[in-house]
Amino acid sequence: MSNDTVDNFDDFLKEKPKAPPPKKKASPDFTWNVLTAVMLVMSICACVVFFSVFTNPYSSINPFAPDTPIPPPATATWTPVGYAATWTPTVTVPPTETYTPRPTYTIEPSVTPYILKTSTPDYTETPSLTPTKTARPTGVPYSISVTYNESVTFDSANTCSSMYVAGRVMDAQNKPVWGLQVKLGGGVPGKTFAMTTLTGISQVYGQSGFEFDLKVAPVASSNALWVQLYDQSGAPLSEQTRVATYTDCKKNLILVIFQQK
Repeated sequence: MSNDTVDNFDDFLKEKPKAPPPKKKASPDFTWNVLTAVMLVMSICACVVFFSVFTNPYSSINPFAPDTPIPPPATATWTPVGYAATWTPTVTVPPTETYTPRPTYTIEPSVTPYILKTSTPDYTETPSLTPTKTARPTGVPYSISVTYNESVTFDSANTCSSMYVAGRVMDAQNKPVWGLQVKLGGGVPGKTFAMTTLTGISQVYGQSGFEFDLKVAPVASSNALWVQLYDQSGAPLSEQTRVATYTDCKKNLILVIFQQK
């Protein structure tokens, strides 16, 4: 080995090891940048929260949410009620029957013979003519028949809690007659009646039907009620007929039929 080499080796051993280079300290600018970014993110979050609370104060993230408002009471509105049209029977009044005036007669004076006192012989008296009387029509044009029935036979709405007088009017050809007056009078124990109706109003008893609802429970009476038919001028068309009443529900409808003769 040469001397130069040995000398270099000795110098290497004597040489002190180099210290490592010092570490660089963190720059203060980096710290401020991090804090700035954190503040920016927090500002954005605060803006989002503020906007959410502003648009919806009742949001769950609002620590000071107001009380839930009470809705105002509903205001009642008036709605007109439409009623179904009800059927009103139209009574067609038939032409009033014109009655032929009752025939009248005039009694002609009879010849009264007398004798002149003369010298001539007496003569035989000639009998005078006796006028013949024409029979005058009497009575009324309608007869009446009465039967007793259960009221539900004709109208299921009728009950046994009341009594009814009903019927119809037929002409000589058995065709219904409208617009005539039917009157009911008299009374039963506890109540009197003076009622008038027109034929054709209650058509459950026929096209010329009529009905009186007495509005009293069935009670027995003997010919205490009467019924009679009149024309529109108030002239009687039938006899005044009296009817009895019964407590039996099977006889709480007095059915009256007026028939033209």
